[in-house]
Amino acid sequence: MYVKMSKTRSVKVPQRANSGADAGIDFFVPDDFTAQTLQPGQSVKIPAGIKVEVPAGYALVFFNKSGVAAKRSLIVGACVIDHGYSGEVHINMINAGEVEQTIVPGEKIVQGILIPVVTFETIEVPEDELYASIHVAGSRGASGFGSTGTK
Repeated sequence: MYVKMSKTRSVKVPQRANSGADAGIDFFVPDDFTAQTLQPGQSVKIPAGIKVEVPAGYALVFFNKSGVAAKRSLIVGACVIDHGYSGEVHINMINAGEVEQTIVPGEKIVQGILIPVVTFETIEVPEDELYASIHVAGSRGASGFGSTGTK
């Protein structure tokens, strides 16, 4: 499958580091981006220099690059590009760490993954009708964080 894209400024073309093996395609900070230092808790919206024609039935979703997130505590915020969006893509990065981080031109910053979209509508029902089809003995129920154990 091919996804059409155009560059709107000087930037490396999004690419897969390991062809055929990686789920995501790496997106880069454009060459004309002024290096910016983010203090803990600060965020920045980086114009990616790319327009992408997302195919019908799909969304392009940005995910953290493991090294950027784990080593630098830079995580991606707003991250869904819908079919039909025709503007320049922007990358919302947040410094979730405890030390300042500098984002510079040319660096890999996020990875994009094309994901099939199942459209749905919601219907309001009384609470006692929720989950009627899934309640079985031993089911999770309302237990949340960590309820299935750590082993």
